[in-house]
Parts: sequence; structure tokens; C-alpha cells
Amino acid sequence: MENNTKTTKNDTRQKILRAAAQIINTKGVLALTLEAVAKEAKISKGGLFYHFATKDELMKGMNDFIMHNFFDDLERITKDDPRHNGKWTRAYTNLTFNLLDNEFEMNLAFLSAIATSPDLVKSMARDLKVLQNHIENDQINPIVSTVIRLAVDGMYFNQLYGLNLNEDVRDQVLNYLLSLTEEEK
Repeated sequence: MENNTKTTKNDTRQKILRAAAQIINTKGVLALTLEAVAKEAKISKGGLFYHFATKDELMKGMNDFIMHNFFDDLERITKDDPRHNGKWTRAYTNLTFNLLDNEFEMNLAFLSAIATSPDLVKSMARDLKVLQNHIENDQINPIVSTVIRLAVDGMYFNQLYGLNLNEDVRDQVLNYLLSLTEEEK
């Protein structure tokens, strides 16, 4: 019974976070209020307050959701990679390119909203420093792995700004970046 309660609680939290993302993406970050989120999520304000008592808690929840899922996926991908050299860089590259097609709305909303919270910027920077450390110590040339990460970040921000490459070019860029991870130190 406890597991069902936990699943329902997590489902409700995700519903709330997706509702917040929808508001930010369609109406802008200034339209994000707890009342608007409750309405969009189709839950009572009391139900929302149970999960997120303040807008700051909601924003922290978005950060935690995005970063937790991202790092869980990175860990899973690196464990499944039979090649040790370059596995963190490959995982980051593949996962980020995958996000361009899938969970992009949540990331777009969060990045739009994060500008209003210096504490969230600092929290995200700490998380990304951990990732950079993995990439620099990935058993390939650390300059190459860092250049790959920066190129992947560029693809991500390109998409944020609506400057999408056509699918063929994007696939070629992905394959080229992945081929660079095959080189050893």
C-alpha cells in the first residue's frame, strides 16, 4: 500500500511540475503563480500546497526533478556502456541530443524561470561541475571531451533559441561527436 501512495505522490508532483512548465512555455515566467499552476494541473490549491508551499519550492522542485532524472539517466547509460574510455562524454552527448526531442519543454521552462533565482543557478552550476569532472576524467583527452561537451551544450542552446538544424545535419554532428570519444588519451 505504501508503494502505491508513493507512486501517486510522485505522479502528482510530476503533474504539478509539468503544469508549471506548460504555463512558463505558453504564457511566460511572469504568469507562473501557484494559483495558475493548481488550475493548470487540475488540483486544489491545498493539494498543490501539500507538495509545494511556495513558488520558490516549486522552482526548486523543477530543478531537482530535471537534475535528478538527468543524472540518473547518465549513471544508467555509463553503467551500460561496455567501453570504459569516453563513456561519460558519450552518455552526456547521447542524453542531451535525446532531450532535444523529448523532455525539452520542461528544460525550456526551467531555464526560462531560473533567471529569477540566483540560488537555483548556483545549485545547477554545482551539479554541472560534477559532470564536468567526470568528462575531464573520462580516459580520453580532457580537451577533446570538454570541446565535445561545449558543442553539445551549443546544440542544446541552439534548440532553445529555435535554431534547429535539419535532422540529417544534426545526426551527422551527433555521430561526429561520438566518434571523437573513441580516441584514447
